[in-house]
Order: sequence, then structure tokens, then C-alpha cells
Amino acid sequence: MQVAIAPSAVEAFPEASMLAEPTGKTERSSQTLTRALDILDAVRGGPISLPDLERQLGLSRSTVHRLATALVERRLLSHDHRKGYRLGPRLMDLGFLAQEATDLATVAQPTLDAISQRTDDATNLGIRDGDDVVYVARSASRRRVVVRHRIGDRNRIADTALGRALLLDAPSDVWAEYFPPEELKPAIEDRFTRHVDVEGDRICCVASPIRDASGAIVAALSLSSIPQYMTSERLEQAGQYVIEGADAISRRLGWGWKI
Repeated sequence: MQVAIAPSAVEAFPEASMLAEPTGKTERSSQTLTRALDILDAVRGGPISLPDLERQLGLSRSTVHRLATALVERRLLSHDHRKGYRLGPRLMDLGFLAQEATDLATVAQPTLDAISQRTDDATNLGIRDGDDVVYVARSASRRRVVVRHRIGDRNRIADTALGRALLLDAPSDVWAEYFPPEELKPAIEDRFTRHVDVEGDRICCVASPIRDASGAIVAALSLSSIPQYMTSERLEQAGQYVIEGADAISRRLGWGWKI
């Protein structure tokens, strides 16, 4: 998350500063990444042994073993001493997250844009991944001083209104692992959550949960601003906006329909 001055037209294109020739270290890092991706691509067809990987990729055994070991440690590969390397469970997790995020983002984007246009503030769509919130869609603030998240950014659940909204249905003991227990009941009654930090990140954020057809919370919608734009009265008004927006997205996912 960043709080920043909205860029001028010239500043809006930082890619121009990246046209310089890459350093040797950058080239080596890029080569290492490419080789690791080549290993994943080679394994996609099924289990493969270290010697077969070595021959297929044209790399030394030590290089293949070093990269494959790193991928196993990250659960992107798994290793069986008899059959060799195969795709790991983390790739399945990432695949489900990507599919879920893509579908949600497509459904949610018009609502995010509508709320941002109405309020001039940034809106975000977040999903839970372990102890983190992952930002999967956004609509930018129209203000001069903005709160900016990029798609793919992560924040700790405990540090966000999104995290609170994602855990509104959690058992009280799970909620208490992240937030003060006394905040749960008011949040459930209000149907939106708050996160106000006037010292560190200087951010004011409200969020409401998004539900699928089963009624389970699958994501949350937030509105973020800074204290100078967010009076107490406006904070409550923003809470109603995110409730309305989250409910609209939830209905598109099948929530609220009775058969």
C-alpha cells in the first residue's frame, strides 16, 4: 500500500526510466528465473527424473538440482525418489486463486468503478490467502493525494479493513487471533468494518464482505482514503457504499436467491 501524490502526465509513465541496459546481476537473475520456469514447463507432462530434466533442458546436473530443490522448498514442485519431480501443491493453490480472482474481478470491476466515481476514493477487491489479504482488482482514486494498491499486492489480515470483513463469519476465537474480540459484534451488526490509522500509514478504510451462492464469504470490497478526506460522518457514509457494492457483487455471484 502506498499513499502518494497522484502523478502528472509526465510522471505517469515510469517505464521510460527502465530503458537503460540491465546490469549483469539483473541478467543473471532473469536467466535463473527463466531456467526455473523451463523446469516447471518440462514437468507439466508428468513425473520426470533429474537426468531426464538435465538432458531435456541442456543444463548441468548441479544447476538443475539446485533450481529444482528451490522449487520443491516453495512447494512448486514435489519430489519422489522413485518417479522424480512433479508439479507441486502450491501450483494448484495458485491456480484456484487465479481462477477465483479472475472471475471475481470481472464481476466486481463495474461496481468498484462506480463507487470510486461517486466518492473520488480508491476501491479494492481482496481475497484471503492464509494470513494475508491479496488485492485482485481495484479502481483508482480521483483525488490529488491517493491511497494506492496494485493488483497482486499483499497486506496482513490484521492490518486491514478487508481482513476484518473477510473474517466476519469466523469463529470468535479465530477472530481474536487477529483483532480485539470486542470489535466483532459491532462489525457484524454494522455489516462493514473499519481500519483507521492516523499515525503510521495515515489511512482510513472501510470494507464489507462478498458472498457466493452458498452464503460463504469469498472476498471483500473496500474503500480507502486518508484522514483529511474522511470525517466521521463520511466514514459512515462510505460504509454504506461498500455494503451496497458488496451486496450487488454478491447477488451476481448467486447470493440471496431462493429456490
